[in-house]
Amino acid sequence: MKFRKIIGLLLMLFITFSMTLSAHGETGSELFKLSLKDADNETVNLADYKGKIILLNFWATWCPPCVKEMPSMQRLKVHFSEQPFEIIAINIGESSTAVSSFLLELETELTFPILLDEEGESYQRFGIRGLPMTLLLDKEGELILRTLGGRDWDSDDSIQLINNALH
Repeated sequence: MKFRKIIGLLLMLFITFSMTLSAHGETGSELFKLSLKDADNETVNLADYKGKIILLNFWATWCPPCVKEMPSMQRLKVHFSEQPFEIIAINIGESSTAVSSFLLELETELTFPILLDEEGESYQRFGIRGLPMTLLLDKEGELILRTLGGRDWDSDDSIQLINNALH
């Protein structure tokens, strides 16, 4: 049984490293220049999150893997609630009405920021090639990980990844 778990962990690490790419878009100080509206039409500046580890998730309501990973992202947020860590989800290409309706129907209440990019500017800016795509950024906004596809964000492996970034 331990052998199977080790093989699984090695496979997950291989996939993670193979999907970790150098940033093709904005990172570092450029990331913190980004401002987007939330579902309440309030402007949110990513500069407000400088000094925190950021899990930046790009998603859409029509994307089944995006929707499926949202509850695990909320559990991850709760797990690290006492740490300098934030999850920010950027919806790509949908109206505030569509996103607000979706959030009301979702069984899990999300307490992390949901930002809107109706024009898809951040999609191009960050070189997003598909959804969901998630970037893990250090406290200065530098890319640690870029991963494409849904993930169980409150898994032991993901928690360890965040712990490593925090320390």
